[in-house]
Amino acid sequence: MINEEIANIFERVGQTLEFRGKDRFRALAYERGARSLRGLEGDLVSMAAKGTLEDIPGIGHDLRTMIEEYVRTHHIRRCEQELRRVPAELLVLMDIPGLGPKTVALLHKKHHVKAFPDLKRLLDTDALLGVRGFGEQKISNIKRGIALWQASKQRMLLGEALPRAEALLEEIGKIKGVERADVAGSLRRRSETVGDLDFLIISRNSARALREFSRLPTVKQIIALGDTRATVIIEGGIQVDVRAVPERCYGAALQYFTGSKDHNVHLRTIALKRGLKINEYGVFHGRKRLGGTTEAECYRLLGLPIIPPELREDRGEIEAALEHRLPDLVDRKDLGGDLHVHTDYSDGRSTLEEMVEGAAALGYEYVALIDHSPSARVAHGLSEERLEKKIEAIERLRRQRHGHKPRILMGAEVDILSNGKLDYKDKTLARLDVVVASVHSAFRQSRDRMTGRLLDAVSNPYVQIIGHPTTRLIGGREAINFDFDQVLRAVIDANVAFEIDSQPDRLDLTDTLVKAANEAGALFAINSDAHSLSQLEYVRYGIFVARRGWTEAGSVINSWTWSKLSRWLEKRRSS
Repeated sequence: MINEEIANIFERVGQTLEFRGKDRFRALAYERGARSLRGLEGDLVSMAAKGTLEDIPGIGHDLRTMIEEYVRTHHIRRCEQELRRVPAELLVLMDIPGLGPKTVALLHKKHHVKAFPDLKRLLDTDALLGVRGFGEQKISNIKRGIALWQASKQRMLLGEALPRAEALLEEIGKIKGVERADVAGSLRRRSETVGDLDFLIISRNSARALREFSRLPTVKQIIALGDTRATVIIEGGIQVDVRAVPERCYGAALQYFTGSKDHNVHLRTIALKRGLKINEYGVFHGRKRLGGTTEAECYRLLGLPIIPPELREDRGEIEAALEHRLPDLVDRKDLGGDLHVHTDYSDGRSTLEEMVEGAAALGYEYVALIDHSPSARVAHGLSEERLEKKIEAIERLRRQRHGHKPRILMGAEVDILSNGKLDYKDKTLARLDVVVASVHSAFRQSRDRMTGRLLDAVSNPYVQIIGHPTTRLIGGREAINFDFDQVLRAVIDANVAFEIDSQPDRLDLTDTLVKAANEAGALFAINSDAHSLSQLEYVRYGIFVARRGWTEAGSVINSWTWSKLSRWLEKRRSS
């Protein structure tokens, strides 16, 4: 986590400098440093010990010494001095989508905004209308940004919560006397955002085990500590609840505390119809306890097969279980490759060779090296000339690795322009093995225009995948407005796949849209959208979304063998 901690500090300092109207070059240096640290493969502590910090792009002498200071002391004096020059309440406002440092500075200077309540009151009036730079659309965007920001403050992204929980689960498992420990709650259901972290344990001396848990280094505050439950705050201000449960009740408790609430209410209804009662202690007939040691036993006593945690949202899974038609959900082991992997030819941080080696380490049969098209200037999109150089580099790499997996596919993430055209001409697209078409601009177009834009992309014979279809960023950007049903029908008719983008702040398509698309018979590509070697592992989050959307492996094109996938890719191009 130290990489992220220092990146956050650098980002804040850059915002502070921009807010104060100071040296723009210095502000950019901090911002570049923050981006580099977030994409870093290595650990800053070990790099500082080896003296290799200046090998990191964007990290010069000054930032290197600051990183070294933080590694030694957990403080950076110069940064703390800079941050004290801007009230913390104003810095917080810069996290709101649509409010950058310059806008916050203007609101502070001209309208005396000192904290969020001041901003809210200002927006509730018409005081900003007519002010230069604050038209109706700008004000509307800020209000939407506030709604997103407030929602995101309450919960963590799955991609943040799960690694934290896994690390904590490992520590809990090391506590003497803990015989079993599991994650529960919405995290076990793999919801896209998570509030608190919930754990269950079995221990013969639960009071001692919970005391030991409360003494872990990550625990910063103890809220409650008893013989069967502990509630603490860990690093990052995250609440953690740990419950100790007798072994004979463990399955019932795990089912109950996994939820969801709606799923559990429906189960209680099923139980009542059978003259039974189900709760966190077990399944009962009157006062007689029938079972509850395992989850499978609880479901069996209600006449049901065990339902995977990801499906427990009361979206038809209980009816499907009663009728023996639960889906055989896709699993990580089913994936044969990744069809959306960026490299340092555009905005990736790892080379072609490194990404291929990473795919090989994951046992993939194929990997598509995807970079941005020229309109994505901020992502260093590839001109025709640079694309040609990449094609040549991939041909060389194929020759060097002849006979070794994975098979290397040449591809591009091509912008769907505001007029519906693609960012490369068809004669260029024809040279590519995989084309992912994505919206990266003009997000506020009308519903009809956005729908037409997507339909135009689907109709192009060289497009095989529609990338992150709604473009949403969780807590940062709303989904585009388009007729999903109409685009879904077109995708199915054209034999095009919807992407499930695994980036933790995207998870796009969403689970509910994936379920709707599954019911209609759509195809999917579960891709990492990796921008560095370590991000290849993000694909697990896409798998979770797919499972929550009831997806089976047969509907996922990158679960197919290369023989089947290659036929599909070629059939699409010749359609």
